[in-house]
Amino acid sequence: MLPDSTSTSRQVRRVLNQTSTAWVVLGVSLILTVIFWQLSAHAFFKRGQDRFLFRIEKETVTLVSRMRAYEQVLLGARALFAASDEVTRGDWYAYVEGLSINEHLPGIQGTGYAQLVRAEDKDSHLQTVRAQGFPYYDIEPKGDRETFTPIVYLEPFDERNRRAFGFDMYSDPVRREAMERARDTGWPALSGKVTLVQETREDVQPGFLIYLPVYHNQMPQDSVALRRAALLGFVYSPFRAHDLMRGLFGARDEDTEIELFDGTPEPANLLFSTSQKVRKARHNADKQIRIGGREWTLRFHSRPEYEIATVSVQPWIILFGGTALNLLLFAVMFSNARHVKRMDAAVLTLAQSRDRYLNLVDNVPGTVFRSGPKSTWRFHHLSPSIGALTGEPADAFLEGRVSYARFIHHDDTAGVKSSIDAALRAGTPYEVEYRIRQQNGRLRWVSERGRTSYDDSGKAQWIDGVIIDITERKLAETAIRELAFYDPLTRLPNRRLLDDRLRHALLASERSRCCGAVLFIDLDNFKPLNDNHGHEVGDMMLCEVAHRLCDAVRESDTVARLGGDEFVVMIENLGMDCSEATVKACQVANKILTALNREYRLGEHVHCSTPSIGLTTFCGQGRSAGQLIREADHAMYRAKEAGRNTVRVFEYDPTAAGDEASGERCAPPGQTSGSDAATADAAPKGPQ
Repeated sequence: MLPDSTSTSRQVRRVLNQTSTAWVVLGVSLILTVIFWQLSAHAFFKRGQDRFLFRIEKETVTLVSRMRAYEQVLLGARALFAASDEVTRGDWYAYVEGLSINEHLPGIQGTGYAQLVRAEDKDSHLQTVRAQGFPYYDIEPKGDRETFTPIVYLEPFDERNRRAFGFDMYSDPVRREAMERARDTGWPALSGKVTLVQETREDVQPGFLIYLPVYHNQMPQDSVALRRAALLGFVYSPFRAHDLMRGLFGARDEDTEIELFDGTPEPANLLFSTSQKVRKARHNADKQIRIGGREWTLRFHSRPEYEIATVSVQPWIILFGGTALNLLLFAVMFSNARHVKRMDAAVLTLAQSRDRYLNLVDNVPGTVFRSGPKSTWRFHHLSPSIGALTGEPADAFLEGRVSYARFIHHDDTAGVKSSIDAALRAGTPYEVEYRIRQQNGRLRWVSERGRTSYDDSGKAQWIDGVIIDITERKLAETAIRELAFYDPLTRLPNRRLLDDRLRHALLASERSRCCGAVLFIDLDNFKPLNDNHGHEVGDMMLCEVAHRLCDAVRESDTVARLGGDEFVVMIENLGMDCSEATVKACQVANKILTALNREYRLGEHVHCSTPSIGLTTFCGQGRSAGQLIREADHAMYRAKEAGRNTVRVFEYDPTAAGDEASGERCAPPGQTSGSDAATADAAPKGPQ
């Protein structure tokens, strides 16, 4: 199965984004650059070398051809002797002059003939030559030897060549070796390096000679011995090496430096050099040639001009340009790899930060959200805890399949929207508490806090906030409120809540001038019930009393338990007239009296009990809540004194001090304020 192209490209990018890859690419590219540089340099060197070799081949051929031409001159001279029984000095001059050697074959010092003279023929030889017009002729060097080979003919017979006239070349070992080799082989023989006798003190040059034997025409020459016996002498040509080579190659060759060695290329064997000091050249070559049975070594060196002409800057452009490009590529790849590495580190850091943030958000006790800047609850981000809060997963809200608005209790929706819109207009944070109905139908209380983010132009972008489930807090608050304001046994308001409601009732009465009443109820003989049957039965009794009291009054009235078996009932809106209010309050009191007189079924026990009720009325804020309760309590004690199970109304006594001497009073029917009695019966007594 072929790998996925996206995965492959990702792997390639990952490899390319490594710093090690940049180093590898740099190393490989530098190696390739060096290889291409070497190949290019070698190509140019090879081209220059080929041209150089062609040039030296040409020079070698020129030298060999010239030396072959000189040999031909000597062969012609020998032919002259072979064609005549005697070659005179005039014949020799005519022959050499006819060759025009200086024009056609420049560089030769001369062409001569050396006669073989045995020791016994020396005197006759001297007489013969002296008779030809050379009275001072003699064989040099002087001395007795078995055989002499004095030079007798030498053309051109100029001043320099006259120095060689009569010179016995057999006397020099180097010359003699070449002469004997020529004698024995019958072919031209080249001598080793010598100094010609023609040399003067100025411009002394190395020299050499070519010898060709001349034999008797009538004598056989088939063997070395026969050739030695038939030898007459030698035709030869002396050469000054520098003059020959300069004439052959010019004063200065344009491409090459040339060194000519007699035999091996050693300083002692140097015949000619175009340069006084040979430098280390780019192109060098040695050529061995064989002339006249002797080996010469031609050593060639390229000249600076030739090297400049054949050397190209292209290899250096490849080297330095390629290196620069490689370094640039390396810099780009390396910096890119480091940048990618930093970016990867930054991405990793951001991812870790994001994960920590998401982990933090997910662990926040609530639902973290980001929504649009409107109270439409279109979420851009929502933590997963929304699922536990609403019963729907976060994706459902983010994808728009579910609207958060439908979970908000319909009674709270308007308030929530109003709070958010007000915060958007004011640019301030908001906090709102409301109820939501979960997917399973249960109600939960939540607290939503949010803050709006704005752009530079002041336009709202989004709202960031958190929704916290505060149901438990609400339940706790309710429990605390009930503990603070309600009796935990009967669930009736306690003294604190009663005082608060009384104060509100007095304020309302002050505004409306509508009268109200306070009834203080105490159960008769309740303690024996607790003592005989236990507190559980007593508690059941108190709860039943609370229930009957609530049934006996209106929902707007307040029934409170002060503690023990004492209860208080506050009645409002009893009319504008105090007497009428007292009558109505007495009616309610009698209703309560009747309700509490019914027997009580307390589990397995049946109990009968009666209440004692004290009543006082109020209109306005003439008296405090505490004073009203004390008045009702005072009236209740009058009911106790009257035999229990009865109702007594508190009457104002203007002669009494303290509370009883202050505030307005409502008198009971048929009794005027200021009567001697402090209390009056409000209804017929029930059973005691």
